Amino acid sequence: MQKFFDYLLNIIIIAAVVAIVFATLQTPDDKYSKKITDITAEGFTPEKLADPDQSAYRGNEHIPFEHGDLSVKIYPRANYKIYAMVMSKKHYSFGWESNLSPYDLALAWNKLMLPEYQREIEYNHGNRWYFFRYSNNFPLPASYVYRHSANTHIIPSTSGLKKFLDLVRVRDKVYMEGYLVNVNGKKGKDTVWWNSSLTRDDRGDGACEILYLKKAILGDRVFE
Repeated sequence: MQKFFDYLLNIIIIAAVVAIVFATLQTPDDKYSKKITDITAEGFTPEKLADPDQSAYRGNEHIPFEHGDLSVKIYPRANYKIYAMVMSKKHYSFGWESNLSPYDLALAWNKLMLPEYQREIEYNHGNRWYFFRYSNNFPLPASYVYRHSANTHIIPSTSGLKKFLDLVRVRDKVYMEGYLVNVNGKKGKDTVWWNSSLTRDDRGDGACEILYLKKAILGDRVFE
């Protein structure tokens, strides 16, 4: 009988050691995300969500944000879902806007996600704008690129979504959802404001989307 109890004790000890080793092997990022087994089954494919899905936001509440002498209110204007490819990524650490939105992502969707339309075109960032240039061999007109790509200022709503922004890379396919927002308030004694575009047909100053991010999918990981 004693041998049986000794054997059972050894099994318990081994199981405990295996559990501890497994826990230590978990990456630090695991606390920020959960895994799903099949992104396609969730419907996040170019065929099923070819263009951004936008609908009017019903409500007038705001989201407060404060950082140092910055005090602003974030007003949702539209619900927004997008499945796209990251064509350029830029981190910003200057300007009051960077306290809200540390990253800009140049996103492209629909045909621009396909390999044959990624050649002969380049996307770049600068001063919270994005730019593209293409060769004479690029098969699509510039008007298509304007309507199917956008610079998006990302405001992460959680630490997990901040981690998503750190991890995402150029050419990654991502699904994101949240709100297109307007921002206004005070930076010290100065009045500040920042408004999102609500259409994919505009260009120039004010044409960027400001996305208050509530959920993101990168590969097989969901960030919320």
